[in-house]
Amino acid sequence: MTTSHNSALATLRRGLGTTPLPNKITQAANHHKRKHLTRLARLKRDERAEPGDLWEYTQDLLYTEIQADLFRYLLPFCMEGWRFDLLRTSSGYGGFVEYFYQVLADRQVFTKHLTPRQGAAVSRFMRQTILEEIDDQRGLAWEGSKARPYRWVGALNTYGVLFPDLNQLWSAWWALDTVGRAVAAVQYLSCLMYPEDHNPVFAAWTRDRGGGPPGLWEFSGHLYTHRWLQPNVEFLKSVLNLSRVTAVLTQAVERLSGQPEQDIAQQVLADVPVCSTTLKARCDELPRLLEMNQEPASFFEWSV
Repeated sequence: MTTSHNSALATLRRGLGTTPLPNKITQAANHHKRKHLTRLARLKRDERAEPGDLWEYTQDLLYTEIQADLFRYLLPFCMEGWRFDLLRTSSGYGGFVEYFYQVLADRQVFTKHLTPRQGAAVSRFMRQTILEEIDDQRGLAWEGSKARPYRWVGALNTYGVLFPDLNQLWSAWWALDTVGRAVAAVQYLSCLMYPEDHNPVFAAWTRDRGGGPPGLWEFSGHLYTHRWLQPNVEFLKSVLNLSRVTAVLTQAVERLSGQPEQDIAQQVLADVPVCSTTLKARCDELPRLLEMNQEPASFFEWSV
């Protein structure tokens, strides 16, 4: 494991406080098979949970009464699996993450089973990990369904469902303190400016390869009846406008001076006057889309 990974996990554990393994495992198993609970309960702090065991555990958390002390003990292993999936430092955790987001979206998990300090440690860990993935962004020419920017955009959007302090994540990103954050800003803002089949950063969707620009309203996981928390919607309304977008793109071009991404970033900035009508409309529309529940049958798309 990398130094940054160990450091992030250590910070999370400090924030969660002392969480000893409970003397007795009373957690019910949703599928009546408890072997995964036995394996998870045997984990030492420096060990890694198996993806299949974490997936089984999410089913327990979602459909049976939660054993709070066991949940607090296993939470760092769950958060580590989420981190592995976002950063793609280990494979196999994607299925677990899809359901783990559902667990985190249940506000009772934080109000009943975690203290405010512990909840803050979880949100801080997620913000720092998303920023780490943003910092690692390179490239302003993507095509196909495996485009890396989909990961951080999906995580950012999902964070807005889970925690009301998206402003901390967003403000750190838009400070553009790293090349990756500047690249990510251009990736994101291009989606507000261009028609889907004329985006210079994301090649148009094709039947055989997929692709196209990411949907800026799409959440990860099975969050079909969820929406952005209202403080996040209000924050986005306050920062997403033509003047602020232009300023961020200008700063991004400066940050990318001498970088391979500079030419496309300059093109996107130069296109702002031409795309201003679409940009203004989408800046207004995106917060409205994010405050709507995303039912399974819902299909969102830009009106312009």
